[in-house]
Amino acid sequence: MSRAGKALAVWILISFTLTGCWDIKNIQDINYLTSLGFDKVGQQYRVYVQMIDFSSVAKSESAKPTEPIPVWVGIGKGETIVGAVNDLYRTAQLRVFYGQINSIVLGENILRSDLKDVKEVLDRYYEFRYTPWLFGTKEPIDKLFAVTPFFNLSPLMSLLHQPQEIYKQQSLIAPLTLREFVAEIREPGNAVFIPSLSLRNLDWEVEGQKKPMMDMDGVFAFQEEKYKQWIALPKVFGLRWVEAKTERSPLLIEAEGRHLASVSLEKPDVRIHPIIVNDQITFNLDVKLSGYISEALQLMPETTLEQKAAEAVKRQIQDTYEAGLRSGIDTLRLEHALYRQNNREWKKLRGQGGIKLTPDSVHIRVKVKLRHSGKLKY
Repeated sequence: MSRAGKALAVWILISFTLTGCWDIKNIQDINYLTSLGFDKVGQQYRVYVQMIDFSSVAKSESAKPTEPIPVWVGIGKGETIVGAVNDLYRTAQLRVFYGQINSIVLGENILRSDLKDVKEVLDRYYEFRYTPWLFGTKEPIDKLFAVTPFFNLSPLMSLLHQPQEIYKQQSLIAPLTLREFVAEIREPGNAVFIPSLSLRNLDWEVEGQKKPMMDMDGVFAFQEEKYKQWIALPKVFGLRWVEAKTERSPLLIEAEGRHLASVSLEKPDVRIHPIIVNDQITFNLDVKLSGYISEALQLMPETTLEQKAAEAVKRQIQDTYEAGLRSGIDTLRLEHALYRQNNREWKKLRGQGGIKLTPDSVHIRVKVKLRHSGKLKY
């Protein structure tokens, strides 16, 4: 045999040792989860999963679907979270993949008990990522997962999966990712707020039937890595004016119970300045907002309208701050500002028994500048 023939024979023999792709899985042979939920009923854990058919989603990109895209919701039960997951596997039919999860929902009962078990599971399995949106809820999680959006669109086009879209138009409660929660909850003196999802069955209907839709109705508040309580949306209206993420938020201007005007305020510039005198600490909170007039039912000088808007913002911030104090929550994150800006004094005050906040511990100053009044002259 020639030298070339021998070389060819060797390469042919080597090719038989290659493993190839014998264990490859077709994408249609895997269950892709889009949302994951955890709750606790008594001493029993429950794990909820949401799953959609991605082939239907792909088809909907080219044209609106004529039929609703089905949403599959699974519920597993067990004495531990892993036990509940294994219970779900028994009837899953195909392998379950967690890499496509876009949101995580925590029930109120598991928030009240301890997140240690949830964290254990999320940290241990490599398929879980820290990018999903994080929510809490008082609702049955399976009911939330079953809600579908308008016009038979993909379930991915909903508040559960894209909270940032509605937040750009009306910034009330800032969306939170799992990564942000894990990072912020470990910060000393910091308060963290998980958006609360609920179902509203009053606003929308289709073919004469009421259509439930998801809504953010409050926050689940954490302080010093401990769960404190659920706070309804009206009591945390002031958070939007001290949140750097705020894009645009509406504000009603009222006097003596009469609606005078509406303004939209954007992108607050927030500065917190700790002031320590004789081991007594106070904080100056300066907020600057710009925006425009959305509605004017009673004409008044522009400077007067700006002043009234600033007073309304200040009142909401103060109300949110005092509501937090009654529950042991530093909603304005004042102590964390001291930790960041003057760590030595923070350690000193901590060593003396901690920082005692009162309603008079913060002096709020708000400045509002209205840039225009829309298409109409004001």
